[in-house]
Amino acid sequence: MLKTQDLQQFKHLLESGAWADAFANAGEELRLEMIEKVELLLEAADLADRVVGEVLFSKDGMAPPAPAAASSLERD
Repeated sequence: MLKTQDLQQFKHLLESGAWADAFANAGEELRLEMIEKVELLLEAADLADRVVGEVLFSKDGMAPPAPAAASSLERD
């Protein structure tokens, strides 16, 4: 599971212009890696939006936690 601090740091990189600056000054291989990471993050965000929406707005309201062992969310 992603740490909140990791997401906050990435958000700050975007807001501050540091990501754009790094991209502008990176070589082709690093640029491709940066784009790939952003694409993966956007795909994960779309999936999270769908899954969380389904859980929060299920016909029974918020679903109870699964009876399985503690999830990675609880450990972070």
